Parts: sequence; C-alpha cells; structure tokens
Amino acid sequence: MSDLSVSADELKRLLKMAAKSPLPFAYCPGPNVEGDLFALHRTKSGEVLAKSLRAAGDGNKVAFGTAEVEGKLVSLRCDRLLPSLAKKLKKFLRANQLNRNVRILDANGNVIEEDIEDLPDTGPEDQDESAVDVAEAPEAEDQDAEGPETDPAQPSADLAARAKALHPRVMAIPDPAGQKLRQAFAGAGGLIRSGDDAGAVAALDRIEDVLTRMSAATSDPAPAQQTDQPTDPAGSTAERKLLEAAAALVKRINALGEETARASLIARMKDVVSAIREAAVERAINGMKQVQRDLLLAEGQGADSTRDPLDVWNAAKEATDVAIGALQSKLGQIADPDLERIAKFGLNGITEGNQTALMKHLFAYRQSTGEARAKAAAALRSQTAAYRAFLQSNELIDLCENNPFGVAVDLRGPLGTALAEIDRLAA
Repeated sequence: MSDLSVSADELKRLLKMAAKSPLPFAYCPGPNVEGDLFALHRTKSGEVLAKSLRAAGDGNKVAFGTAEVEGKLVSLRCDRLLPSLAKKLKKFLRANQLNRNVRILDANGNVIEEDIEDLPDTGPEDQDESAVDVAEAPEAEDQDAEGPETDPAQPSADLAARAKALHPRVMAIPDPAGQKLRQAFAGAGGLIRSGDDAGAVAALDRIEDVLTRMSAATSDPAPAQQTDQPTDPAGSTAERKLLEAAAALVKRINALGEETARASLIARMKDVVSAIREAAVERAINGMKQVQRDLLLAEGQGADSTRDPLDVWNAAKEATDVAIGALQSKLGQIADPDLERIAKFGLNGITEGNQTALMKHLFAYRQSTGEARAKAAAALRSQTAAYRAFLQSNELIDLCENNPFGVAVDLRGPLGTALAEIDRLAA
C-alpha cells in the first residue's frame, strides 16, 4: 500500500479495509482540498504516517490515530487532533467522490466533533462495496515488502470471529498501552486478510495475552471475550458500553494524586464491574453515577482556574453516556424516528447541533491565547447558555430521563453542572 492516498480508487480501497478492522491513519490538510493528504496503513503507526505526510504535504499540521469505518460513517480516534477536522475530512472525501459522514474522537473515545447528515444508502461510489473482496488486500501491501508474493487467500472465518470478539477489549484499553494494542490489532487484521493464518494466530495470541495480563495486574474492567454460546445482542451491546465507560472511569481514578481516595474508588469500581458482568444494569449505572460524583469532587480538590473546560465537559459526557448507553438498546425496539436516532447516535443524535457547536468552541478556547482567548471565552459562554436552554426545554431529554423502561438516566444533572463549571472557568 502506498503511504499517500492520491486517487479516489485507492482511497476507496483503503476505506474498505478500515471497515474490516481499525487502521492507523494520518491526515494533513493543505491550503485547499486539492492539497490534502490522507494515509492509512496496516502496520505503520499513525505517528510514522504523520511524519511522511508532513514531509510531503503543503500543510504543516497533521492529525493521526486510528480509523474505523462502519457503513457511511468514518470515525477517527485521534492521538493528535486538529480544529474542524470532521468538516475538512468530509470535504476531502467528497472531493474524491466519496460521500461519508465523519466523527472525530479523542484518544479516550470522547466525541470531539462530527459532521453527520442523512446520506443515501447507495451511490455511484458504493456500487461494489456490498461485497468487499478481501483478496485485494495483498495488492495493497508495500511494493518494497520483502519475500516472494503469495496468492491471496480467503481469511479464516474462525480468525475473523476471534478478532471481532477481541475488538471491544482492545478499544477499551486507555493510552499509551491502548495505542500500541490498536496498532498490533490492525496488523493482525492485515494478516487475516492476506491469508497468513499462522501469523494471525500468533498475533492474536499475543494481543489476548497482553489483555489478560493487564486485566489481572490493574483490575481494569476490560470486556470479556465472547463465547460460542448464544447471547442477547442488545444485552451484549449494553454490557460493552458499560464496560468501556467503566474503563474510562478507572483511568481517571488511577490519575488521582490522593492515594486514599484512589483506593476507595477502585474498590467501588470492582463492585460496579461485577454488577455489569452479572447483567445487573441498574445497579451498575447507579454505582457508576455515585463514583462519578465522588471522582469529580476528588479531581476538583486540586483544580484551579487553569483546568481545561474541555476536560470538564468530557468527564460529564462520560457520565451521561453510561446511562444513555443502557437505554439505547431498548429504544431501538420502538419504531419512532426520534427514538431510533437516539438508539443509533446516543445523546449526539438529539442535541440539535448544540453538542457539535459546544465542542467547536471548547476546542477554540483551548487553542486560543492572549486577546483571542477573551473572544473565545465569550463565544464559549454564549454556547453554554444555548446548550443549557436546550437541556431545560427539549422533550426528548424528558423522554430519556422519564423513559418507560425503568432505566435510570440523568442528563440534566451532570451536563448542567459541567456547563456551570465551564462558565466559571471561562469567566
């Protein structure tokens, strides 16, 4: 595979590969869309790709991380972010005859921004995407790769299923270990597609061994590997979301400087994880909400006016994602456009643009200095007021908090508290 995507056909092939398993990426916006460079690779890290793009491109700033593709949605989990990344990448893809929605996440999986609209299920660029030919993957290998060429082989169904089961566990591991695991996982996916079953087995064995040792050493609540026994898809999705949220909380707890508070919160999180694995969703959510509140207090004891408002919002968003994640699988059972949107996109599906606008202003505030900081702060406070008004009046927020399924959902509490803290920090 060439490092730099220079044609629509190659870009299309790269996105097909990213739909099979996450791939390291780098993106270097140029002075105009014609000067943009986008790279994906099965084995090279995003950081290595970024260096290549920086040297070859007209732009001097590069985003990199891991890319995933699900249907029409391209999600970039970024180890390095750039402003307005979703809008720029969507414009670049469209210029290459690919209509895709774009979602940008930080390294911890928090949604930073997104550019999402209703797109047709099929188009000229999608006519052959319903059945991706995995045999074209070997053709995309580096031209200077050592060793003789081999005939493409259909990947083992068992290996593909095993990789799919490991995927949520890999994505739940926080950085820096998570970044290395994601790169190794992307490499394993490449081995599966190229027909190197022996290499793929060895790679997946190493990844699973690392996950097992990390879980035993840190009590980090990584999702358990799927079994061959029948499972409830809705329940599995809810469990995965809860475990991912729990892992994010554990990461924040481990970062606390006060040892007593850290030990107490970790002990309580072990109870939460047990509840999740016992399918006691209500108990798990209530436990996480209590830990979240106490964690915010513990974090706030050492906080001052230099605390980043973006971190404040992401922490609150984690708390609400836990609750609404458990509700999503229930809402998907009801044939209602609004509820289906919540089931598919979570809170981001009903915020009427407020979430995207707030993330834009939070990011601008973080990047600004001097006189520009004062203007960014004023714009940020204006957006928090708009978001607060939305929370207070929106009927779908009422429906989520007072849902008929008995799932405890508190959106206005943590989000309202975070908006007030952001106003204080940006005053």
